Amino acid sequence: MSRKRAAKDRSKHLATPPRGGSRTTRSVVIIAIVLCAVAAALWWGRTDRTADTAPTHAGAGAELTEALNVPKAAQTLVGGWQRTDAGYVIDIRSVDRFGVVDAAYLNPNPIHVSQARASDAHGPLELFVELMDVGYPGATYRLQYNPEYDALVGLYHQPTAGQDFDVAFRRK
Repeated sequence: MSRKRAAKDRSKHLATPPRGGSRTTRSVVIIAIVLCAVAAALWWGRTDRTADTAPTHAGAGAELTEALNVPKAAQTLVGGWQRTDAGYVIDIRSVDRFGVVDAAYLNPNPIHVSQARASDAHGPLELFVELMDVGYPGATYRLQYNPEYDALVGLYHQPTAGQDFDVAFRRK
């Protein structure tokens, strides 16, 4: 066989794909299908399909995720709240139907609020606020609304000191 003909036979052999596709191609397709299925399952699990419950979130405030009686919570919590023993202020701008609170914390300068949630699903109206800023890495407030005194009362956890403090906030 001549060199030309041998080269032509080799190129013809290399140009035709094996029957049934290669193992690599099949593996890539199978992996892509599995990844799509996993992504769809995760998306489906996180999507709100009812108006009665909110998607759950990991973290210290995860138990405060049920839907609120929004008019009650919004009317009750919206506004400024000043700590009775200091000038610290929680300014609550709004509360959505899942209890996500739009809040600011001032000492007297703004301190970043990483999350704020409210719930009335287990009885008294509760507020959870987590701070994430210099000097406040993961500090939290767990407060309950006391309608008799129009006050928020509960615990402030200061992780850098490893201590909990009893605190109260009065409406400004």
